[in-house]
Amino acid sequence: METGPEPIVVKLDSPTAIVEAMPSFVGFHPRESLVVMCLRGPRKRNGLTMRIDLPEPRHDRALAADLARRAAIDKADAAIVVCYTSAPDTGGLLPRTTLVDEQIERLRRRGIGLAEALLVRDGRWFSYTCAQDCCPREGTPIPDEPSGPMARLAAERALTGRAVLPNREALEASVAGPVALRLVALQQTYDRVDAAVAGEIADKGLDPVCERTITLARDAFGWYVEGRRQLDDADAARIVLGLHDKQARDELTTWAIDGHRDELIAFLTNLAQRTPNRDAAPICTVLASAAYQHGDGALAAVALERALRSDPSYRMAWLLLAMLDRQVDPDEVQALSRDVRRDLRRRAG
Repeated sequence: METGPEPIVVKLDSPTAIVEAMPSFVGFHPRESLVVMCLRGPRKRNGLTMRIDLPEPRHDRALAADLARRAAIDKADAAIVVCYTSAPDTGGLLPRTTLVDEQIERLRRRGIGLAEALLVRDGRWFSYTCAQDCCPREGTPIPDEPSGPMARLAAERALTGRAVLPNREALEASVAGPVALRLVALQQTYDRVDAAVAGEIADKGLDPVCERTITLARDAFGWYVEGRRQLDDADAARIVLGLHDKQARDELTTWAIDGHRDELIAFLTNLAQRTPNRDAAPICTVLASAAYQHGDGALAAVALERALRSDPSYRMAWLLLAMLDRQVDPDEVQALSRDVRRDLRRRAG
């Protein structure tokens, strides 16, 4: 597979740029949330982005300490803190000032500087730390439409089926399976294809069936890269059922190292959406792996949740979940994928 186009560089050089870009890093538009984005090195390249539901005030200190600890693990030199809430000011202070102050202090104790601390409320941003004319007390309107590189990024994501979603519930729904009559129809398709696959295995053995799965998936993904989405339900079922073979599953997890990130995630997401829950563990785990390798922890988490609801004993899903919880760097996960690919090629040779 050929490498995709160069990624768009987005400079977070103003509060407006930060609040325009943040949903793309989170994967959806946060609500009643605290987001901490880690920045590394002299050029302040973005690292880990953490989003969590706003806690009850009595948990502020514990949350701030945990997020600061995670930022330190990510080797952050600085951080951006953004609070999303519709709550009003209290006693002349912006809402959740105590939480934000605690977060800033906990970061400082870890040697992590503060780049910005912002509130997003009712279509405006406010600064927790600046009282100059550049950060008016009444807030600054957030543009309805992004501009510059953010506009290009939003357009490209939309074209590949990876538009920013309105909230976490929508992110969960994006990897959910079929329901109602659509579920009944797909279950019938899966039953028919499953019987055909069993016949293939009986006639030809496991290896040719695995190769057929990979070939069909590669062809279908190629259509996505070309902007065509012509996969029918029977082919989708054949790919998904084929991923119950660990060799086919592992092969697809390595595709995330080849580029075309958005097209790959859109392709895998579409397969997950066509999969009844009983067969969802392998495809959702492959989707989670691809998302994780490209730094999309939110999507990886919801995909793993569905995988484990489908099969609570699915080992690869548990492994990825443990890596996500321990903040294993996505670059390390990609390195593991390269090792897996080498092993697969050696076995094939």
